[in-house]
Amino acid sequence: MKITDRQKAVLGKIHDFIMLNSYPPTARDVAEMMGFSSPKAATDHFTSLEKKGYIKRNSLARSIKLTDKALGMLKKDYSFPSPADAGHAGISYLPLIGNIAAGNPVLAYENIDEYIPVPESFTGAYGADFALRVKGRSMTGDHILDGDMIMVKARNTAENGEIVVALINDEAVVKRFYKTKDGIELVSSNTDYPPIKISIKDAGDSVKIIGRVVAVHRNI
Repeated sequence: MKITDRQKAVLGKIHDFIMLNSYPPTARDVAEMMGFSSPKAATDHFTSLEKKGYIKRNSLARSIKLTDKALGMLKKDYSFPSPADAGHAGISYLPLIGNIAAGNPVLAYENIDEYIPVPESFTGAYGADFALRVKGRSMTGDHILDGDMIMVKARNTAENGEIVVALINDEAVVKRFYKTKDGIELVSSNTDYPPIKISIKDAGDSVKIIGRVVAVHRNI
């Protein structure tokens, strides 16, 4: 379905708001920016944009996420404000990875749930390439909690002691990496979880390092 000029303008305002505030706008925010008479007009645009695949949202007030389709269109047809115009450090969009299939590159389109706005320091100084949502409590000893978002630098090797994201039989796990004389150990920092031991013979087939954790983000 074709996007209208007015809908394109709404997408631009959503992006501008995220640039300036680091969180998405509400319907009232967009109505004020667009000069609509009521928030309902903005909500109607959100519904159309969601049906056309340009945004994702849930029941929360500030839940709008621009999709890859929206970002691709905006990059071609819309002049983004610069970080200087925004008045603070720039914002980058980092792909949030969902389920990872072993046969696909980690940043394959079908692996990406959405793009999230993050400070440019995450992609600059830290060099993060993608983000993952943590599930479980196996890394609480490293202050990585269930629901945290980790920023990951894509790489397929690791040094002993580094916190990595590894793919084991289509399941992404976050562990400390250790190479031993017998193979590989992926160790949890919560002692309630035993280490995952992989023999030299099986290491190449059953485990794949896909990145090193460089930062942790937590909403409080």
